[in-house]
Amino acid sequence: MKKKENIIIVVVLIVMVIAIVGVSYAAFNYSRTGSINSITTGAITMKYTETSNTISLTGALPTTDKTGMVRLNPGEYFDFSISSEITGDVNINYEISAKDITDGSANKIDGKYIKLYLTKLNGDSEEALMVPEVYNEETSENTYTGRPANEMSLYTSSMNSSESNNYRLRMYVDEDYNPQGDGGGLQFTIQINVYGKAGDKYVPLTTQKILEDNELQEETTNMFNYASNGDYMDMSSMSQQNNPEYVTNGLYSMEDEDGISYYFRGAVTNNNVQFGEYTEDYYVYDDGLGQYFQSLVSCQEYNSSCTESNKVKFASAGDKMYWKIVRVNGDGSLRLIYNGTSANTDNSDLAHSYAVGYTKYNLELTDPKYTGYTYDNDTDSFIKREVDTWYDNALGSTVYDSMVIGGRFCSDSSGYNYDGNGYFASYDRLGQAATTFAKPNAPTLKCPSTTESYGGSYRLKAGLITADELVLAGENLAITTDSYLNPGSSNMYYWSMTPISFSFDHSYVLYESDTLNFNDVHQWYAVRPVINVTTENGFASGNGTASTPYVILE
Repeated sequence: MKKKENIIIVVVLIVMVIAIVGVSYAAFNYSRTGSINSITTGAITMKYTETSNTISLTGALPTTDKTGMVRLNPGEYFDFSISSEITGDVNINYEISAKDITDGSANKIDGKYIKLYLTKLNGDSEEALMVPEVYNEETSENTYTGRPANEMSLYTSSMNSSESNNYRLRMYVDEDYNPQGDGGGLQFTIQINVYGKAGDKYVPLTTQKILEDNELQEETTNMFNYASNGDYMDMSSMSQQNNPEYVTNGLYSMEDEDGISYYFRGAVTNNNVQFGEYTEDYYVYDDGLGQYFQSLVSCQEYNSSCTESNKVKFASAGDKMYWKIVRVNGDGSLRLIYNGTSANTDNSDLAHSYAVGYTKYNLELTDPKYTGYTYDNDTDSFIKREVDTWYDNALGSTVYDSMVIGGRFCSDSSGYNYDGNGYFASYDRLGQAATTFAKPNAPTLKCPSTTESYGGSYRLKAGLITADELVLAGENLAITTDSYLNPGSSNMYYWSMTPISFSFDHSYVLYESDTLNFNDVHQWYAVRPVINVTTENGFASGNGTASTPYVILE
C-alpha cells in the first residue's frame, strides 16, 4: 500500500516589480498578509493585495489535474489581486511568474512533479488563464515586461486603462509522482512575482512578419452572408449564386477575448507553417471499416474485437508536421490547424491527409449534452479524448510542448431553446441562409457564456476549430467555396467543435465538407487538431508558401 508522502509546498513571498521607461527601477519585497503595497510613478499606480491564505500542503498525495484544478480547501489555493490607476496615453505590459525559492538545505521534490494552475476570478466563476503546467523556468528574459530569466511565466497581458483583477493560484503534486522510497519531508517553495514595464504593446516577431507579408483587408457590410468566392444561397430559387463584389481573400482583423486577432480568409496560399515532428514511428488503429483511432483502448471502446493486429503505421520518426495559420490570436500566439506531414496534402487517405484520425464525435447522441466537447461538467467527449491522446503522444512528450500554450477553445452550447427543433445560438449566428438572411451572419471570436453542463469555454493544449472560425475563413452553410480550409471533393471531411442542434432525439455538430454542414455525432469524420503556439524568436525561415513554409523552431 502506498505510504502517504510528506511534501510541504508553501507560497511564502510575494514580489511586485514595476519598471517604467525613463523612471528609476523600483521594487519591493514583503511577506505580510492582508496588506496593500503600491508603486506610484507619474501617471501610473499599481497595487498588489494578498489575502490571508497561503498554499501550504503537508503530506500531500499526488493528484489528477481534474481534482487539483478545483480544490478549495484551506491551504490548497492562494488568492491575490492586481489593480492599476492609469491616466494619459500609457500602456503597461505585465507578467505574473513563479520562482522556485526552496531552502537549499531542504529535501526538495523535483519541480517536474509540481503543477501550477492560475485562474482569474470573475465573481463566483473562474476563468482559466493557463492549463496546469509542471514547474518549468524560462531560459530567457522578457524585455517587454521586465521578467528576468529563470522564472516560470504564468500569464502575460497588457493594460492601458485603470482596472482591478483578482487571481487564484493552485499548486499540487502531479499524479505521475510516486512517493515510494522518497524518505518523506520533501519541500517545494515558490515566490509569486508580478513584473510590468511601460512601452508599446508587445507584438511578437511572428505577428510583425505576418503583417509585413499581408496587406490588412477591411471587412465589408454583410460579407459573412457570402462565401469567400462570392457565392451565396438564393433561397427563392434554392440555388447557389455568385456576387463578384463579395470575393474576399487575404488577412482581416476582429477582436477576440485577448485583443485584436488577425485571421486568414479565402483562397490564401501563404499561411503554411512547419512546426514539430514525429520523434518516433506513430501508429493508429484501424477497425477494418476505415475508422482510425489513437489507441487500442479507444478502438476497443467502439469495437471490442480490435486487437494489436489492427495497428497501422501513420507517420515515421522524423516526419515533419505542417500546419495552416488560422489566425494570430489577440494574445500574440499563432492558432494553427494541422495539415499533415506535407504542406501539400492530397487527402487520398489518412496518412496523406491533414487528419490524425477518423472517428465519431461522441458514442452517445440522445441528449443535447452529447453535442458538447465535454459534458456533465467534466466528462470528455470521445473526440476530445482522441485529440488529447494524439497531442500527448505526438507533441506533449517532445521539446515542442513548451511552445504550445493552453489556448482558448469554445464549444458554444449557449442559447439552446427546445421548441421542437432545439437549435443552439450558433444556428442563429451562422445559419441565416435558412431565413433568407433576415439578419446578417455574425461569426465571433468571443465564446458566449453558457449555463449548460456541457460545452463552454476551455483552456487546452489542443482542440478543434470552431464553426465561427470556418465562416471567418470563407466557409458558409451549404455553399461550396474556395477557402483554404475547404477539403474539396475528398472524403476527408472533418469535425468542428461547435454544436448546432438537438433534433429528433439526436445531437448535431457542425463539420466541414466541401461546404459547411452539420450531422449527428454518430457520423464518422476526420479529426483535425488545432493548437496555439507562441515564440519570442519569430520565424526561423520561410515566407508561408507551401514550397517555403514559415518554420518555427523549438
